[in-house]
Amino acid sequence: MPVETTSLAELIGAAAPSATALDDGQKVLRYADLRLRMRHLTSRLAALPGLEHGPVAIVSRDPLKSALTVWLGAASGRDVAILDSTRGDLETVLQTIAPALVIGDRVEGHEPWATVPSAWLDDAGAEVGQQRLTQGAESGGWLVASSGTEGPARIARLSQAAILAHARASNAATGLGKGDAWLTPVSLQHIGGLAVLSRCALAGACALLHETFNPHRIVEAVMAEEVSHLSLVPAMLDRVLECAGGRAPPSRLRRVLIGGAALHPAIAERARAAGWPLWVAYGMTETGSHVTVEAIEEGWEAGRVGKPLRDIRIAVDSEAGAGIAGTGPIRIEGPVVMDGYLQASGATASIDGVFESGDLGRIDGAGNLHVLGRADDVLISGGVNLHPASIERLLGECPGVTDIAVTAVDDPRWGDLLVAIFCGDIDEPQFEKWCRDHLESRQRPRRFLRVALLPRNAGGKIDREILRRLAANSSN
Repeated sequence: MPVETTSLAELIGAAAPSATALDDGQKVLRYADLRLRMRHLTSRLAALPGLEHGPVAIVSRDPLKSALTVWLGAASGRDVAILDSTRGDLETVLQTIAPALVIGDRVEGHEPWATVPSAWLDDAGAEVGQQRLTQGAESGGWLVASSGTEGPARIARLSQAAILAHARASNAATGLGKGDAWLTPVSLQHIGGLAVLSRCALAGACALLHETFNPHRIVEAVMAEEVSHLSLVPAMLDRVLECAGGRAPPSRLRRVLIGGAALHPAIAERARAAGWPLWVAYGMTETGSHVTVEAIEEGWEAGRVGKPLRDIRIAVDSEAGAGIAGTGPIRIEGPVVMDGYLQASGATASIDGVFESGDLGRIDGAGNLHVLGRADDVLISGGVNLHPASIERLLGECPGVTDIAVTAVDDPRWGDLLVAIFCGDIDEPQFEKWCRDHLESRQRPRRFLRVALLPRNAGGKIDREILRRLAANSSN
């Protein structure tokens, strides 16, 4: 049984010293080594002048250094943020976080915050100091930029209590245990990658960290029986299945957790037919990662994401469903919910353990959540309220369509005139004919645009703003 802990720092001490903690393909750290590294780094952090309080941020794509910074925050009782140097809004995000220390090699113009190069995290063999690891449950949280589909990023603060609550609930649902290995090609700046660290530390498992998404490397690791759990977004899964060439994974791989965006039924069926143990999940930055999970088996319905994890309550207000029968905004309540978003002043706006997700959904008779999509994506076409995700699921049944997104352009007759933007072997006239033969008039797109790839953000979600621009340009 996992040791019950009250802080992230205690996770490091609870794991077996001989177990592997982190592995980025070049360097392997065991939990015993991680403990020593954290004592060394917390001593060095304490010795830096003028850094008595405040968050620590790292601006890097290096997964091992990012992971070390996460544990440095836990060990020193400081909030920590993982950021990418390529962010267009990096300066704004840093101003909101107001870090005491920024770790990075190409960080310029971010005064008044102190900066050190990423090599500062390297173990130079210096004598380990006597600085103790902080044990407080309320200190050393995560500051994570939400990966919304449009608009400026918001910085969510997740407390240690919320992080641990998610790790316990997720591990119970996914069966992660001692000796397992969870591979994530998802950057640690996103909650889908970051949460793997706390899950693995709680279970005494290994976190396998890939700096970039390389489907060939993932398939090699899976087939070499290195991986028990794997996190992917749907677009990544499609590439992995292609590289696997129909091969079934070994029995050591027990969970392939899919989240971040809607899973196309055709991709799900390919994975299931090839023997990949697919599990679909629903969650977000503000809830510390996934809050539901369900195994994809025969008869799975697109959009169904399973029942809530333990200690999490999910409700749907069907009276506020934007005119779409049986649906409503999804509300999530429980210990995994963030403290709130950071304000420009550095303060956190409390939400008291309840998060209004902004998604529309419904709950079926068995207690499973079905996710329709963003509430603000609702389109009104010919006086009928429609949601892009519901139309996308119908269009995804068309043979030859491999990826699909629906948006709209303004039209004096229709209001929102539906536009289907798709990938696949079928051309626009063929797709339009299939829609006339298989869909009701109110469900049919009136324009079609085939593209090589759909626009997605770093988290794998459809970028709706770019989608609308594509549709508008195609009609000119």
